[in-house]
Amino acid sequence: MHASPDHRLCRSCLTLDPPGTSENRCGACGSARVVRHPELTTLALAHIDCDAFYAAVEKRDDPSIRQRPVIVGGGQRGVVTTACYLARIQGVRSAMPMFKARQLCPKAVVIKPDMAKYRETGMAVREHFRALTGNVEPLSIDEAFLDLSGVLETGRIPALELARLAQNVQDQEGITISVGLSHNKLLAKIASDLDKPDGFAVLGRTE
Repeated sequence: MHASPDHRLCRSCLTLDPPGTSENRCGACGSARVVRHPELTTLALAHIDCDAFYAAVEKRDDPSIRQRPVIVGGGQRGVVTTACYLARIQGVRSAMPMFKARQLCPKAVVIKPDMAKYRETGMAVREHFRALTGNVEPLSIDEAFLDLSGVLETGRIPALELARLAQNVQDQEGITISVGLSHNKLLAKIASDLDKPDGFAVLGRTE
């Protein structure tokens, strides 16, 4: 049995190439940010997770720390609430004792959580979700399932709309999201972890 040809979506210019296109880069803009999958145009269940959400909001609001490792959490005796990816590379993880996090990443900027600010940004991101579909199932302040079957029924392609959504969130809210697309919630959630940060991964019905 021959595998079905991949559909390809460029996340930079939002061009959808026909199946069978073999180039690794987008034929329209040359970007390497291309998602490929045989079922790309038919899957409609997404899990979206904001990347290192609290730390991302802090970096958005303070340009001086954008290139530095950031840890959000309590004081010396507290624990890590979240850490940006630069800190994670050094071994810092959520729920880790702060003294250990400081040992692993001594140059990190440590910031106490500002839950009001995070809730405000989280609600703004959720409004982007609801502008796309009314079928939004929030899981926390920074993640949700989106059922895009209604989008598919109108003739639009959920994957393309999700790529546009990710662009809008980054442009308007100043943070990135990772998208997992599949046919059920379990695989969609698994997919969203496969290509972090600022990722887009697809798991089909046979995977």
